[in-house]
Amino acid sequence: MHTLAELAAALEALRAGRSYSELAKAVRPARLASSTLSDLLSGETRPSAETLELFLTACDVPEEARGSWRSARKRALTVAPALAGVVRVEQADPRLLGVHAAIEAPGATGELPVYVLRDTDTDPRGVRALVGRAAERGGLVVLVGSSSVGKTRCAYEAIHALVPQWWLLHPADADHVRQAAADPPSRLVVWLDELQRYLGGPAGLRAATVRALLQAGAVVVATVWPERHAVYTAPPCSGGEDPYVAERELLDLAGIVHLDAALSLAERKRARAASVADPRIALALESADYGLTQVIAAAPQLIDRWRGADPYQSAVLNAAVDATRLGVQSPLSAELLRAASPGYCDARQRAAAPANWFEGALAYATETLHGAAAALAPVAAPGTMGRPSGYLVADYLQQHAGAQRRATKVPGATWRALCEHLTDPADQASTGRAAQDRLLYCYAEPLYRHAADADDESAASSLVGLLVEHGRVEEAIAVLRTRADAGDDIAALRLSGLLVDQGRAEEAVAVLRARADIGDPYAAYHLVNRLVEHGRAEELRARADTGDTYAAQRLVNLLLDQEQVEEAVAVLRPHTRAGGEDAGDDYATYAALQLVGLLAELELVEELCARADTGDTYAAVRLASLLAEQGRAEELRVRADTGDARAARWLARLLAEQGRVEEATAVLRARADAGDVPAARRLAELLAGQGRVEEAITALRPHADTSDTADTGYISIAVELADLLVKQGRVEEAITALRPRADAGDISPAQRLADLLLEQGRVEEAITALRPRVDAYAACWLVDLLVKRGRAEEGIAALRPHADTGDLPAAQWLSGLLVEQGQTGELRARADAGDTYAAHRLASLLIKRGRAEEAITILRPHADAGGGDATHAAHRLVDLLAEQGQVEELRTRADTGDTHAARQLSGLLAKQGRAEELRTRADTGDTHAASCLADLLAEQGRVEELRARVDSGDTGAAFRLVDLLAEQGQVEELRTRAATGNPYAAHRLVGLLARQGPAEQAKQLRRFGVPAEED
Repeated sequence: MHTLAELAAALEALRAGRSYSELAKAVRPARLASSTLSDLLSGETRPSAETLELFLTACDVPEEARGSWRSARKRALTVAPALAGVVRVEQADPRLLGVHAAIEAPGATGELPVYVLRDTDTDPRGVRALVGRAAERGGLVVLVGSSSVGKTRCAYEAIHALVPQWWLLHPADADHVRQAAADPPSRLVVWLDELQRYLGGPAGLRAATVRALLQAGAVVVATVWPERHAVYTAPPCSGGEDPYVAERELLDLAGIVHLDAALSLAERKRARAASVADPRIALALESADYGLTQVIAAAPQLIDRWRGADPYQSAVLNAAVDATRLGVQSPLSAELLRAASPGYCDARQRAAAPANWFEGALAYATETLHGAAAALAPVAAPGTMGRPSGYLVADYLQQHAGAQRRATKVPGATWRALCEHLTDPADQASTGRAAQDRLLYCYAEPLYRHAADADDESAASSLVGLLVEHGRVEEAIAVLRTRADAGDDIAALRLSGLLVDQGRAEEAVAVLRARADIGDPYAAYHLVNRLVEHGRAEELRARADTGDTYAAQRLVNLLLDQEQVEEAVAVLRPHTRAGGEDAGDDYATYAALQLVGLLAELELVEELCARADTGDTYAAVRLASLLAEQGRAEELRVRADTGDARAARWLARLLAEQGRVEEATAVLRARADAGDVPAARRLAELLAGQGRVEEAITALRPHADTSDTADTGYISIAVELADLLVKQGRVEEAITALRPRADAGDISPAQRLADLLLEQGRVEEAITALRPRVDAYAACWLVDLLVKRGRAEEGIAALRPHADTGDLPAAQWLSGLLVEQGQTGELRARADAGDTYAAHRLASLLIKRGRAEEAITILRPHADAGGGDATHAAHRLVDLLAEQGQVEELRTRADTGDTHAARQLSGLLAKQGRAEELRTRADTGDTHAASCLADLLAEQGRVEELRARVDSGDTGAAFRLVDLLAEQGQVEELRTRAATGNPYAAHRLVGLLARQGPAEQAKQLRRFGVPAEED
């Protein structure tokens, strides 16, 4: 509806025969007069918002349905003016209003990208606030910003959100604006994108015209560049003429909004959120050259610039694109571009080139497009002004053109230019690798050498590998030696390894020794290993004597292998400290433990005593056991009397073995009385073994409430006490002894208590005893006990309440028990009630019985429920769907974002040979489908289709194609693909040549690569 008559007709239909009195009664106590209703339904008067709301209330229109009626009223009030070129704001084409075309991106839909809300949109003094106020009383809103920063889109989104039903005029010129101002219609937006086009000269727009529009309630929206705004609003020079007085007067009427090119943190956060739905925004966010809006706006022109270039302009652009895709990240110098460009022209083009071909081509490439982007952006060196030091390819152009040229061979002129003109070591190293991938060793070597000379470690390493591969080992050794002498520890290690490979062990050791002697720990480590390999014990000893703990350790092992234990001890002593595990670094700790073991082996009691007395716990343990082995009870007693618990226990054991039981019990009783729980346990064992059970019980009882800790072992004291009591037939006492620890949550007392209670038939008490422990585990122990006694029904009953209250382990255990007992009815009921574990067990049962369809039906609701359990259910369901070949449901799940379903669907489609559907899915970005399609095409030998996918950028297909070409013996195509940068093709090419017979050719290719080519 767009007119008052159409609105009145719609309201009459909504009235549905109600009388005026019925309508008035329906809105009481509010008043809806008959005259008001008559005017409303006549189609000749302008209804107020209040009248419409009362009428809608009278007609029982719910709140959620009233928005469309309110919009209809606004449209009806906005009478179409007798003015050429007006449209509704909501019907206006943003592209015609000046919003730039968007970049292309795979998967993007819609002519414009998703709008990223700008900070000014929500600012109380921002663009929407100004437009809102202007809609109430008329106003001029001017957005100031550089070209392609998003001014136009921001303004369009503001009017589209706030005044969508208003009329919009996009005037052709200032005269068109004056026509509108002569008889201003109501509810009009005047769109002045690029305001500077309407200003200046005698015919330029004046403040009086704009004022007339504002007085009529119009909203005037304009955009202007910052430099223009600055010129227009700058005060005139004192005493000079004022050329922009008219413009300044006009802009004095405006509310000004400045829009920055760079996004704020909040805007970038919103952009990242929007990028999930719009790949164009994701692509633009990757750009380091320009702001998001600039990239989106200027990219089409960049591509047109590249496509529309003449041969010399194209040569410069493609040379820059190729250099960048080969790995250059620094600005490209003019000299490099000039040297590389001839390789992109044929002989006739080179002959016809004008004298200024390069200058003209560079000017074309660096021209700014839409005030934002240039195909090649000039960059100045730090501290310089006005003198470009190089040029960077615009990110989007690089992505687009680089993809187009991915299968294009780079000319020799470009490689030579890179070798001669690159100065950044990282660029030299990366382009060197690109050359090596193409078997162009003639370029890789000089690039690597330049970077290595500038101290690039990775380049030096690559150079050495290349030289060794060429059989130029001496040159590789020279490179490594230079770097090692300069302090490169990695180079030193590699040099030593290379020397060993050449049978030059002495030189290798000398290299490592030199580095180790100046404190290189890696060299010291490898030096020791080399000395051990060559059995050079004396040099190892010398290094150990200077404090090298690792050398000492390896020497000790060498001496022990030769059964020279005493010498090993002598070597270890200086490298250890008392304190056992706390002795220091790892090697020192290990050395201390090793020394104590050897001291015990040599029965050097005095030294063990000395170490034990200084806090070495391991020495104390070994000393006590050694004294016991030697029967030296008195020495053990002395140590026990000083508080050495281990000595006391060993003493008791020794005395018991000697038949001196009373002395043993006295020693242990003293320790037990002092709180030594292991001593109490040992005392009880000793007494029980003597048949003195009552005394054993008495010894344990004070410690029964000790919690389960490492000191008490794996079996609780309370459990040991209970077992002794049960042997005496004192079950109730045993139960009483266990209860405190069970109630405290200790595991073994709770289990033993439950066991005793169940044996007594006291099931409820057993449940109560287990409950303080984690409910699910307690229930499971109880069930296990019940099932073992043939009381599975009771076990199920015990588990059920825990499972019903959401205890997942209990639910899992219950499901398994129901399966074991064949109670599928309850299992199905639990599955239908949302128990995922029950659903899984029931599904497994159904699958075993050959009822896969039922299993799918059971799993489906659990897979769709959401949450962590649903993930596992969905995974299981997808596997089952794939096994059953149910493509449709797999497709549905894959299309809703289930990556496992996408993977299984792709595998199933490949299994069924459905290449076309795989291709469709692959083309929408499904990587699983792309991989399976490549496998299928390779399996079917469809080389042409594989080639097409490789040329479109499918890296997975590139591997399959290379394998297929190698299997088919396609040497030339492998050579071509290697030349365009496929290192796997280069690898397979060499292998294929070796197998086909011309082994010498393969050898030459491996060692020397492809010769340099002239362009």
